[in-house]
Amino acid sequence: MKAERLLAILTILLNREKVTAPWLAKRFEVSVRTIYRDLEALAQAGIPVYATPGREGGIELVEGFRLNTQLLEPTEVQRILTGLESIQHLVQGMEFEKITEKFSLMLKESKQRGIRAPGNHIFIELVPSRREKGTINLIEQSISGGELLSIRYTDISGRVTERVTEPLALIYIWQSWFLYAYCRLREGFRPFRITRIAEPQLAPGIRIAPETDISDRPWLRDWENSNPPERIVFSIDETARSRAAEMFDEEVIQALPDGWFRITVDFPIDEWIISYIISLPGQVRVEEPDSLRRAVALRAAEMARNNRQDRSVE
Repeated sequence: MKAERLLAILTILLNREKVTAPWLAKRFEVSVRTIYRDLEALAQAGIPVYATPGREGGIELVEGFRLNTQLLEPTEVQRILTGLESIQHLVQGMEFEKITEKFSLMLKESKQRGIRAPGNHIFIELVPSRREKGTINLIEQSISGGELLSIRYTDISGRVTERVTEPLALIYIWQSWFLYAYCRLREGFRPFRITRIAEPQLAPGIRIAPETDISDRPWLRDWENSNPPERIVFSIDETARSRAAEMFDEEVIQALPDGWFRITVDFPIDEWIISYIISLPGQVRVEEPDSLRRAVALRAAEMARNNRQDRSVE
């Protein structure tokens, strides 16, 4: 237990400029005296940790102390490299390249010391399309430079609006890239799907958005509150089985005696779920709720009417 606490304390010190002994004691549910004994043990192990008294004092590491391979297993370093390499292709500049080089050096040092570093067998391909990459690069410039970004945005219903945004974050979720930004048109923070952004341009002006903490991922809360989920039940035939498995967990897909499959989920009823059901191959039966069944039936009828071969040319 003590060894785990020592490593945890060292990790905290590596990630923070300064902490206090009472704070560490409360964090690990031990006495302040125990924390000081732990700090002494770290110092004896060669970790340059020291404490300064006073109101502005605290516990910290000597400036310039860096993480090395003694704190990470080669396999752990390889996993970090995999994550870094997956996003290195997204942004221009040397930032991620430099970080990747540092972790690559750690692996090299491990091999020189005779520590076997297994080859990587996990690959994460997050590379967007060329058009998306151009948009992402402009978003990165806007965030790093504190600039505004003007966009032409098409929402899920097909409405096109001109927006001036104040980008805060890039998000990869649900197999898509999103921009999280303050929208001056809507006077609030919201996510924008990158594929629906057209004509992005850096714009002059001063940011006016209120301060917000993005470390707790506010976009997740916004998505949940904007359209609360409802119980949805629909059945599909074997043709759509694999498509459904890509989207939903196996425990919500029930095999029926007639060879069909029933899917029961809690999901917001919006344009996305209507379009998804319409796009499924084979036969689909919407069972609950009635509002979704009517919406899907109406959309199917519109598609059939617009694609009748005998429709007269107006």
